[in-house]
Amino acid sequence: MVGSDFPQDPSVDATSSWKRTSDNKGKIEEAGVMDEYIQLDAPMNNITTSPGHTAELFCRVSGDPLPAVRWLKNDAPVVQEPRRISYRPTTYGSRLRIRNLDTTDTGYFQCMATNSQGSVSTTGVLFVKFDPLPTLLPGRPSA
Repeated sequence: MVGSDFPQDPSVDATSSWKRTSDNKGKIEEAGVMDEYIQLDAPMNNITTSPGHTAELFCRVSGDPLPAVRWLKNDAPVVQEPRRISYRPTTYGSRLRIRNLDTTDTGYFQCMATNSQGSVSTTGVLFVKFDPLPTLLPGRPSA
């Protein structure tokens, strides 16, 4: 301030510096303080598989503060089942794992990540279908 009423100490450097960096994930740092943000880092994968297999859907999100992630199937909350359906936080967001798939597991899966900066979501399709039975060629012995 010019003409300020504050006493001036000539031994103190009155300049200030600001450091602004980006790590390519939308994180901005100014003077050691991280700006808050929320970001979808990748769209969810689609999966087509067969009954009995395991499917993993990935919710790749980041944010500061760390976003809370919710999983939905066909717009209803995913209910965890011991040893079959589970989701957990990961370093990249969250992972939903469904073991011993059945055709009734087919649906639209959505992850919604929310923090103080807002929310982001992505949707993937899980399609569990029966494999067609092998067709026997005429004239070939069956096993």
